[in-house]
Amino acid sequence: MGYDCVVIGAGVGGLFSALNLAQNGKKVLVIEKQLVPGGCATVFKRKGFVFESSLHCVDSLGKNGEMRKYLEETGISQKIDFIDLKNFARVIYPEHDFVLDFSAPNFKEYLIKSFPLEKENIQKFFLRIEKFYNQFDNFCYWPIPEFLKMLISPIFFSEIIKISSLTMMDLLKQYTRDEKLIAILSDLWRFIGLPVSMSSAFYFLLVFRGYCFAPTSYIRGGFGRLFDVMVHEMKDKGVEFQFNTSVVKVITQKGRIKSVVTDKGEEIEARSVISNASAWDTLTKFLDDDSFKQKYVQELKDMENSISAFQVYLGLSVPAKNLGMNQDIFSINTTYDHDNNFQYCLTGDYEKCPLELVDHAQIDPGLVPEGKGSLLVMTLDSYTNWEDLTEAEYLAKKEEVARILINRVEKYFPGLNKSIEVKEVATPLTVKRFTQAPKGAIYGFSPLVKQSGENRLSQKTRVKGLYLAGAWTWPGPGVHGCFISGLQAGDLVLDFLKVK
Repeated sequence: MGYDCVVIGAGVGGLFSALNLAQNGKKVLVIEKQLVPGGCATVFKRKGFVFESSLHCVDSLGKNGEMRKYLEETGISQKIDFIDLKNFARVIYPEHDFVLDFSAPNFKEYLIKSFPLEKENIQKFFLRIEKFYNQFDNFCYWPIPEFLKMLISPIFFSEIIKISSLTMMDLLKQYTRDEKLIAILSDLWRFIGLPVSMSSAFYFLLVFRGYCFAPTSYIRGGFGRLFDVMVHEMKDKGVEFQFNTSVVKVITQKGRIKSVVTDKGEEIEARSVISNASAWDTLTKFLDDDSFKQKYVQELKDMENSISAFQVYLGLSVPAKNLGMNQDIFSINTTYDHDNNFQYCLTGDYEKCPLELVDHAQIDPGLVPEGKGSLLVMTLDSYTNWEDLTEAEYLAKKEEVARILINRVEKYFPGLNKSIEVKEVATPLTVKRFTQAPKGAIYGFSPLVKQSGENRLSQKTRVKGLYLAGAWTWPGPGVHGCFISGLQAGDLVLDFLKVK
């Protein structure tokens, strides 16, 4: 029995693409290699503690956010509880310590107070990016054909074109040379995995807007609750799911999709396929046509993968707030130089690398046993720091790095070590094992200028009926990006099915 579409992978992009198709009455099968939906954004449980595997905070889930509106339109929001967040994060540098509260005016006021000589430059910078956001919104929502938008872009969307060719550092240095101001303005670089000297200003500004211009929300019970509800809703609409199953081959016939083959030997016919797996696997491994594969091997060989991560999940005997975690998220930096911070991550300097701390239980106490707490300690990390170790060396290093990071956090939260009841550690090898992402890349392809905006890998492929969704393709990494990617992939398939 054939399907209108087979979706490979139940990560964020795959789930939203499947939901889009289900909303439009299409016959869909989702194949997921793990036992649960969510991909790298899922949750797991240990001794009564619920841990988010990777999510810290997701923008656009606030009352007027794009994801929130879509969940309301589909009726899913009625089956989940949102917890509105008051603040985004406490940001700590050697000489600065402040709270970001989702308010651009408040952030700007703090910056002017801290850097009074830069007042005019700060004001000009915020005016510039507001102009960019206005043009971006007009571009996205102007109801005219895409080709026409591109044709008139030099006239109506000049800021988008200018900023798309810049790194974020290029943009910032048009307004200031103060290294500390630049560092604070670019603190969000970890949310895309690349320092501003290398990252696309276009994509950085979209992430910057998501966290500094509008409040967001958490989902009670963890984001796994959202994915479970989505699966239940889709099943009610006839979508089928195969968990604990992998796609090993995508079969084509005369340049278009014919079927997929699973690791259980089943061949499943499909009119189209959306792959939420990595672009590398989809285009250079799964495809059965060697001519397509060779073209993609050449096309992708110069693409740069993003960095990976090292994370420590702690279940505590007391709420982390009792130890000094006075905000949901801490961003801790030992230096203002984010190029150095990035190098500390790449080289495995765990005494100096920046840290991200998240207290999900402070947002939702139901994630932990009564009276207990939890803490996620995270830093970016390179797969190369772990790949050539023996099993014994790997286990020893994993424990040693966890010890170093916990001891660093102990300086902020005295008594942390004595409060630990549960500890789980994930390395870049863990990320690769669970997501199959090459070298554990958590953001797909790095958001370099040459790999962002119109330069991002297209969701359309050379194979008719084969589309991509997720962090590896347009528009880019992060849950919000994968959400948009999934909806767009679904729209592309709907258009394809109309003309087939």
